[in-house]
Amino acid sequence: MPISFYCCRHVQLITLLLLVSGVVVTMATTVKVHMLTWNVGSTVPRDDITPLLGLDKDPDIISTGFEEVGDTDKWEDEVDRILSKRGYYRIQLKTMTIMQIVVFAKKTILPYISHIESEATKTGFGGAYGNKGGTTVRFRLFDKTVAILNTHLSAHMDQTHIRDEEYWAIMAEQEFRDTKSHALYDHDYILWGGDLNYRIEHDNNKVRSTIGSGKYLDLLQYDQLLQEQSAGHAFIGFHEADIHFPPTYKFDPDTDIYDTSEKNRVPAWCDRVLWRIKAERQEITKALQWGSDDSSLESDLSLSLSDVSDTAEPDGACASVPAKKKRLRKKKPKKSGATCEDEDSEGDRTRLETLRRRTMALMRKTAQYASETGVSFVNKATGLGGQVQIHKADIVDPDRFKSFLSTLEREKVAAVRSKYENSVKCLSYDHRGDFKQSDHKPVLALLEVAVNKSLPEGIKFTSDNFSWKKGESLTTTYSVAKNVEVGAWDWVCLCESDWTDANKHYIVYEYVALGKGKVKFPAMSHPGKTKTLQVVYVSSKMTAPVAVANVTCQM
Repeated sequence: MPISFYCCRHVQLITLLLLVSGVVVTMATTVKVHMLTWNVGSTVPRDDITPLLGLDKDPDIISTGFEEVGDTDKWEDEVDRILSKRGYYRIQLKTMTIMQIVVFAKKTILPYISHIESEATKTGFGGAYGNKGGTTVRFRLFDKTVAILNTHLSAHMDQTHIRDEEYWAIMAEQEFRDTKSHALYDHDYILWGGDLNYRIEHDNNKVRSTIGSGKYLDLLQYDQLLQEQSAGHAFIGFHEADIHFPPTYKFDPDTDIYDTSEKNRVPAWCDRVLWRIKAERQEITKALQWGSDDSSLESDLSLSLSDVSDTAEPDGACASVPAKKKRLRKKKPKKSGATCEDEDSEGDRTRLETLRRRTMALMRKTAQYASETGVSFVNKATGLGGQVQIHKADIVDPDRFKSFLSTLEREKVAAVRSKYENSVKCLSYDHRGDFKQSDHKPVLALLEVAVNKSLPEGIKFTSDNFSWKKGESLTTTYSVAKNVEVGAWDWVCLCESDWTDANKHYIVYEYVALGKGKVKFPAMSHPGKTKTLQVVYVSSKMTAPVAVANVTCQM
């Protein structure tokens, strides 16, 4: 069915689901995630792409996303070749038509990555073809759930609304088996990269001259992605690091010259990396529920027993408000990004007026209100230490109340974002202009995500290094933590030390015997020479390799 139909059908549902309340977890330490996105323009690897993988930053996880891939195997193999020599293994690969995402991790954190799944959403030609859309690899990382996406959205300056619809389609349609994160918006962290194709909506000559003068940051005000985020049309609650590099599209291949073809396209920041923090979105939603009912209103207003004045006369402007509290329907959460200044519908004006009058009815009971000195407002929903003064005049006048509430909401959102600024930090965000084979430049981001590393290993080999003599069998032993289930289809394999995918690179494997805690390999499997192998435990329940140890083969 057409994108415009099925996207619109899900927009309201997903908007509400993105705004569900939740619990904030205290973070212990961090994991570094390097993300690469590059529209390779149907080319094959030509130059050494090692500089694109961020190895100099020593990341724990590396995600490579390629769009318009002519030969997916060649790009996959090239990344695999480089990372296999550096102690990384492949978490998962997902390819859809001409786009691909491959995620790798250090073997040192292998025990803490589980429940690996992948998904893809087609959005090309109304959802029928996979030239556009999104590919996802998701997994549990220590105590968090992480989804990493590589996406390619529709092209052309006038297709902004289609790109927005494709975003909603990807968010709405991808589902996973993990009960902790059944949908994309359920994940603690969403890391989203790709050729998003949002353009700079400005005169072509002015754009090029601004870039030529080195003042390309002045063009961000015309960036469609930032505009759509601000309007709440797409990428709600996503963050992006400050851009300090020139537009990455469109170049004449093998040059640094922007498009000189007959189409003469306007340069743009098509290639982006963004992220979303689930707990932050939940708490912002809770903060914006201020005044949703009388109890929350009284809780947020800093009213103590000494404040209440039984002799305070009702203000004339409050005469129409009965002293008895009204039971009102709970306010529905607004779409993220919207403020009171955006609310022009009759229903929103009624809600504002109701909130204003209820605030007046409560605050007229206080001595401060009666003496016109103002009442302190405590933002308990976000744990703000400070207080905000709200004056009688701010409530009596509807326009001032609307302005006050809008300011308050912005302060609440800023406070929550400050609280979560260390949940995901962008350590670097840049392009590589020296890679010229495509009409796009690759974009790299290094993100630091907070996790709790105090979790124990679920399944662990009893030795970091087993010894195996020629002519003898090899017995590998392992321990299983409480509450970890061993599956009948779990298996243990031997691989070369530079393996990246146990399913592809195993030499020999044996299924585990339930309750035994050991696996034996026959003497005939010995390689017949001195070398180091690795033994890998693959869990069918956790859909991942969960333990690894060295095996020293001796003659």
